Amino acid sequence: MFSGAYSHTVDNKGRTVIPSKFRSKLGERFYLTRGMHNCLWIFSDDQWLEFQKTVAPKSFLDSTGLKLERFFVGSAVECTPDNQGRIFIPQDLREYAEIDTDIRVVGLSDKLEIWCSRRWDDFNKSLTDEVIEQLGAERQRQAMQE
Repeated sequence: MFSGAYSHTVDNKGRTVIPSKFRSKLGERFYLTRGMHNCLWIFSDDQWLEFQKTVAPKSFLDSTGLKLERFFVGSAVECTPDNQGRIFIPQDLREYAEIDTDIRVVGLSDKLEIWCSRRWDDFNKSLTDEVIEQLGAERQRQAMQE
């Protein structure tokens, strides 16, 4: 569904443009929340509902589910782009992702990620051929166990 990485900026009011290629697939309303590895995640309305189901606690006493729900759902905001395709990224989410001005908007199949450009570059530099091979081998082991 989503793929590719695009460089953008965040203005002094905390707004950024979501690439039109992605906006058309996200729809008129979508959700922004904390993601893994100090990036932000964006889900379409449908994907957000599915994601919420995966983190929802199984009961009021499910502390693991409650922690996941608090982390992801508790920090989520509904977004509707303005006429220029911009969304507002709240200050707490910008702080979590260490976002100042330069960002990367990255398409990852069922969601988007927003990264501080410096952190995105550092992450990619850490992915040597050896690391990719190890990750691939781990995924193969997991697939065989399923």
